[in-house]
Amino acid sequence: MEGMAGPTSVPVDAATPLRVTSRSGSVVITGEDRTDVLVERGADRVETGADGVHVKGRSGSLVARCPAGTDVFVGAASGSVSIRGTLGDTRVTTGSGSITIDRARRVDARTGSGSIVVDECEGECRCQSGSGRLRVGRAGSVELVAASGSVEVGAVGPARVRAGSGSVTIGLVEPATVDVEAHSGTVAVSVPHGLRPATALRAASGSVRCDCQPGHDGAIRVTTGSGQISVTER
Repeated sequence: MEGMAGPTSVPVDAATPLRVTSRSGSVVITGEDRTDVLVERGADRVETGADGVHVKGRSGSLVARCPAGTDVFVGAASGSVSIRGTLGDTRVTTGSGSITIDRARRVDARTGSGSIVVDECEGECRCQSGSGRLRVGRAGSVELVAASGSVEVGAVGPARVRAGSGSVTIGLVEPATVDVEAHSGTVAVSVPHGLRPATALRAASGSVRCDCQPGHDGAIRVTTGSGQISVTER
């Protein structure tokens, strides 16, 4: 379907992936209780194939709705991307612009410039930003790269973080491996009361504090060029 003048509906189920490309402008996709992909506005073309529903956007705002649990893949040259509701595997790439994701099974989000915010990810959450903060509310595990900007993870198991400049805050919820390398900025890791992780903490310039007793409840490794390191119980 080309040259769309109005909303377009394609009957699908939650097992049908949604693939969206956009040149410039915002992209908003909502996963909800429905049995179709509804493209409300902003698309030049909507096609169906063996690998899902393809939506090609023009410049400007693109808005679409799909069944909850749908796997979503978004590629945008520039512009913000907002994933609302509950989705399955979610992969978002934009050259510049912020990315926000409410809830997903797994996440892979990348932006050249802009913040990334993920409220909840059931499994692995991978985020990368050239310039901008990264914030993950809750995830099974995280792998985060921020060249410039703060990193905040509210509740997570295993975590791997690479940060250029900016603070790093991680809330560990279970015995797991935490591996952080930061060029400059404070690194703060909090663990559940009574957890006894093995630790290896090294700051070239800055203080190091660890309130936990040593043990074998996971491992916390932190290296920073300049900035304080703290591992505390909560």
